[in-house]
Amino acid sequence: MQGVILLPKILFLAFVMVLQVVQQGGGQVVPGSFPPAQPARPLLPDVDSPPTVTRKELKLKIDAAKVKEQASQLAKLADSIPPDVEKATKGQLPQDLAARLKQIEKLAKELRRGITP
Repeated sequence: MQGVILLPKILFLAFVMVLQVVQQGGGQVVPGSFPPAQPARPLLPDVDSPPTVTRKELKLKIDAAKVKEQASQLAKLADSIPPDVEKATKGQLPQDLAARLKQIEKLAKELRRGITP
């Protein structure tokens, strides 16, 4: 029974203590201060300005003999694929078809690297 009488008194004392803390400035909240303002810093021209990009004229150094050889190999391999695909549709899969297709990819990449900057 005494616990029931003490509960309102404890709550009142807690409320009074919270009011004292707020009045003393311990829980002072300044409106508009979240998030806290960042201190001003000096402007650093080399860091704060966007980088400037200068472009040089790119001259391609193409090895003409190598590019011609790769192009002819690529054409030769590409011409050999359609008959083998026709055989594959009839159930006769050539064993080296996958290797030739892989070689076509490799030659195409090398050729592209050789002629683009």
